[in-house]
Amino acid sequence: MIRTISIIALLMILSACETTRETKLNNIGAGNTNAQIAGDFDKKKAAERRVGMGLTYLNRANYQRAKFHLDKALEYDSDSGDVHFALGIYFQRIKEQKKSEKHFKEALDQDSKNGRYLNAYGAFLCERGDYKKADKLFHRAIDIPTYTDVASAYYNVGFCALRQGNRKKGEDYFRKALNRNKNMAGALIEMSKLEFDKQRYSRAMSYLHRYERNSHVSSESAWLGLRISHYLRDKDSIARYGLILEQRFPDSDETASYLDNKKRWM
Repeated sequence: MIRTISIIALLMILSACETTRETKLNNIGAGNTNAQIAGDFDKKKAAERRVGMGLTYLNRANYQRAKFHLDKALEYDSDSGDVHFALGIYFQRIKEQKKSEKHFKEALDQDSKNGRYLNAYGAFLCERGDYKKADKLFHRAIDIPTYTDVASAYYNVGFCALRQGNRKKGEDYFRKALNRNKNMAGALIEMSKLEFDKQRYSRAMSYLHRYERNSHVSSESAWLGLRISHYLRDKDSIARYGLILEQRFPDSDETASYLDNKKRWM
């Protein structure tokens, strides 16, 4: 899904520096430092720390603790674009679209040329089916010279194109994403699927192997690998992917499809 690339990757970037800080806080309400007691409490810096902790918990799908920290961040600095950006992601995760959009718009009101905000709001709109507006936001992000995660925006343009049935545009933008980040897992597996559909099985497997080197095996990737291996007549790989599906993803739709006609693949 689009949020897996454009949002979770951003969460990892933003929250990484907060993980160490978080372990030093023994409870969710910890925050009475010497600086606070001395009257030197810096609300902006405190808001930044709370955003980092909130995103860390959001990455772990601990929504209660994420919301606690993000509410504190909003209390400390209601004019922070990063606070509203993080709240937009939080509400998107819990499927409260109106609140999510409100906070994404608030973030952009604070900084209309922030590539992260544009990309995340675009991903939200694409997920909702507002493709034209999403495309414009992605390209606004791409056109910002200082935006460092252009690969993510390229991927999102491609993913949105696929959702509209435009496979050619999707492929073009996945290639652009990989030109910027050759290890982008989402673009690699999408290219593998596109090559598979074109019956270019060796190319499909090449992209899949690159994906596997840069991401965790999923039920989707194992099912794709099994089908590619079938057409390449690679029985060892068929057996390996089949075992992955049965042992690691016994309840997935992909495993059910495999088991429905297991003899066909051997």
